[in-house]
Amino acid sequence: MDVSAGIPVVPTINESKKMAQKIVYSANFKRDYVAFFAVILFFAMIASEVLLAVSVPAYMSRENVLANEVVKRKMLLRFDRVRAKCNNINSSNETLMLEKKLISEQFEQLAIYLRAESDRLTPDEILKMSDLMLDLERIVARLGAGKAYSKENRLDSSEYVNSLVKKYALEGEK
Repeated sequence: MDVSAGIPVVPTINESKKMAQKIVYSANFKRDYVAFFAVILFFAMIASEVLLAVSVPAYMSRENVLANEVVKRKMLLRFDRVRAKCNNINSSNETLMLEKKLISEQFEQLAIYLRAESDRLTPDEILKMSDLMLDLERIVARLGAGKAYSKENRLDSSEYVNSLVKKYALEGEK
């Protein structure tokens, strides 16, 4: 194609065929291992992205379940430990032993509940139970130290009874 004096020259049919052949030859795809490897890598990357998009949320939910199990097991171990401490409390103080009996009965009721429902506890319920175990542990520690929560007040009714006896004795003499 020759351009002289600004006028484009139209190629002849023969020249057009040669140009078309050159274009066809340049677009002739040979087996290129690098291109094949690039396509394989592309699809492998797409597949790995899809795999990650599916597996990461599944892994995270599995980790949450495992974390909840760990918290639940710690709560159950604390429950058993505090319950055993409560059962080992012995004292000559009657008030303290009555308080221990009240707490022991609560532990028995809680043990029945936990045996039946521990597999179905939600994370919020596990946290509430853990807080309850901390409170019960403090109570049992205080009882174990011999400090009762209640104070026993003895009522001395002798003064009142003596005044009534005198009053009715005087009325009976009349």
